[in-house]
Amino acid sequence: MNILYLCDEYPPGRHGGIGTMVQSVAREMVLQGHKVVVAGFYDWGYGGQDSFEDEGVKVYRFRRGLSSARFIKQDSLPVRAVYKLFKMSGIWQKDIERSLPGYKAFIEELIREHHIDLIEMPDYNDYMRFCNSYVPFPKLSKPVVVKMHGCMTYIMKENKQEVPRHIWQMEHDVLEQATALCSVSQYNAAKTVEYLECKKEVTVLYNGIHIPNVPVVEKERGTVIFTGTMNENKGIYQLMKAWNLVNATIPGAKLVICGKGPVEKVSALLTPSAKKTVHFPGHIGKSDLYEALAKANVAIFPSYAESFALAPMEAMACGTAVIYTRRCSGPELINEDIDGLLTEPDDINDMSRKIIYLLKDATACAEMAKQGQVKITARYDIKALIKRYIEYYNHLYR
Repeated sequence: MNILYLCDEYPPGRHGGIGTMVQSVAREMVLQGHKVVVAGFYDWGYGGQDSFEDEGVKVYRFRRGLSSARFIKQDSLPVRAVYKLFKMSGIWQKDIERSLPGYKAFIEELIREHHIDLIEMPDYNDYMRFCNSYVPFPKLSKPVVVKMHGCMTYIMKENKQEVPRHIWQMEHDVLEQATALCSVSQYNAAKTVEYLECKKEVTVLYNGIHIPNVPVVEKERGTVIFTGTMNENKGIYQLMKAWNLVNATIPGAKLVICGKGPVEKVSALLTPSAKKTVHFPGHIGKSDLYEALAKANVAIFPSYAESFALAPMEAMACGTAVIYTRRCSGPELINEDIDGLLTEPDDINDMSRKIIYLLKDATACAEMAKQGQVKITARYDIKALIKRYIEYYNHLYR
């Protein structure tokens, strides 16, 4: 089979769960003897090579017309200001409208050159967040599978936010013109088709991870870890409030926040005493991340909306007891009180109680960590899951 994945955030470079998952699946597909190509419609300041090979995966980055190295430092205040100005003024949208036909032609050439049988694309398309009005994704000549990872409509609806009509229409149309739909979780599948008023059937293909070679390290007693972007959707602000309660009960406990975000804004919610126990190493590489996870007693992810997050699976694989969100797909991953705990992000008392419980009861904490590690290894190893993916693809293109 020759398959083309569309992905606007393929590593290396800025990426989230979609980029990580596409890379994992693409590499495994190559190992199974399939030809894999990845192409994306890249943000103006993404950087990196236009084309390269990643463990047998051929990767192409199509640049929008105004792409420039001047936009690479997107965390800087001047670049953020330019992005905001260009979005409000419609400059970004005009550039997207001019660039999309070229992107379609680029994809069609890759289809011919690599004899593509099937295309998979996500329901989330990065360019849409820069549009002020309707700009549809182009129709392609080969069958397209749309995989639901968590589009803007899904995330905004889950967070009780109003969805701009043009965003809804663009994402609705992506589903409508798809040959088939799949999703990373049952919850995400049900809610996405509900929110986007789509009546098509959806196949669930769970996310998986490469089971890491976990370093043999001693647990650092009283250590809790959070990994991911520090934004409101991930429940980071509620976690800070809950940590104040944990600190009042266990003053020696330590919280490590691994990820990018507004450190000053987040830490402003901490009491003076609690602030001394929270550490912000920022974004760290995978090997360092796995070591940090392995050292921690507890990993916590109190998100408001997730599709089927990789972060809690990584923590479980590293032998760390996990507290995950009770919302969305949390209960699909965690069997509560057996291989982890679930918490409501808005209930800081419940969150703090569960952190304190695991820190104080070493036996329960170790048993949940053990059961979580067993579950991830048995059910969510990407090497095993890829067989299900291949069966699904074969069913579609034959």
